[in-house]
Amino acid sequence: MSDPPTAKSRRKKAVGTAKRLAVREYLPLGSWILSWFMIGLAVGHADAVRLLAANAFVQAIRHVCTVEAMQVLGRRAGAEKPVFKAARRAALRIETGALVACIVATGLLYALLDGRGLHEAAAMVAIVAFAIPARTPTAILVAQRERVATWRLGSAVTFAIGSGLVLLFGWHWAAAAAVLALREWGGLVATLLFAPPRKRVGRVWTEPLTFAEAARRTEGSARQKLSYRLISSLASLMLGPFGNLAARTGREMGKLDSRLARLVPRKKSGFVLFTLGTAGTSAFFLFVAREPSTILASAAFARLAASGTAVLLWWRFGGESAEDEEPDEE
Repeated sequence: MSDPPTAKSRRKKAVGTAKRLAVREYLPLGSWILSWFMIGLAVGHADAVRLLAANAFVQAIRHVCTVEAMQVLGRRAGAEKPVFKAARRAALRIETGALVACIVATGLLYALLDGRGLHEAAAMVAIVAFAIPARTPTAILVAQRERVATWRLGSAVTFAIGSGLVLLFGWHWAAAAAVLALREWGGLVATLLFAPPRKRVGRVWTEPLTFAEAARRTEGSARQKLSYRLISSLASLMLGPFGNLAARTGREMGKLDSRLARLVPRKKSGFVLFTLGTAGTSAFFLFVAREPSTILASAAFARLAASGTAVLLWWRFGGESAEDEEPDEE
């Protein structure tokens, strides 16, 4: 006797959700944990912590300096060729400018860390920063593809294989930093090779791509990323090592970060205080000591401050819902 249609529908939906969680969240998380475990064994605890900090600093640079033109270009995946080509040229101009800003910011951070005597951390930041062009502007190449799952899996596989090689051959921490940079390029290549074409949803865009549209998307995305980081931090405090898993589950199943992003008050003074507080805390940890743990704490608060800064930078363009596209894995 066959199941009622409603039961079949619920079962099919549950299986689909489980598959999405496995591909988009659990497998990348498992790879991340395994890869960092291997890097820790290969280069030692202190350098592994410095690498974590360097990765967080580079993410902070991306959040402050980039404008999400590729994401709004993706909305035009079903547009006529002349419309899409014109939008692609506009996106390339915007993201090329963002890449220049990232290079300048990376240079300033390198000089700051090196001036503090944190020579290894400075060199790690410089190496890991080679991941930035994979997203800005080269990711424009995959704007017409369904990139989330393939990018995350490609990134995860690249990170795991690279970390395994570092451990197997006993390579220097510079090789581990290069693996962190190559992780993003692995995601890009996997998306180019395996991602299906993006399905058109809703309207067919005919309007030109403008900087204001990209800035509006960036402001909404910054709110969403900040919400997710706060959720993940709170969950980790409450659930320990299972906190990240719970946060990822909530992001995929209930779009919890998108929902909370809509509830974040649009009060500029609050964001100013939050950004100044987290930036000040980051500076405190950076200048109070030179231990790997304090560098990591500085980088963690810098990433929070970067999201707040991105919201403030594009505040006047704000108002877009954050859930139209899922944010990239970090």
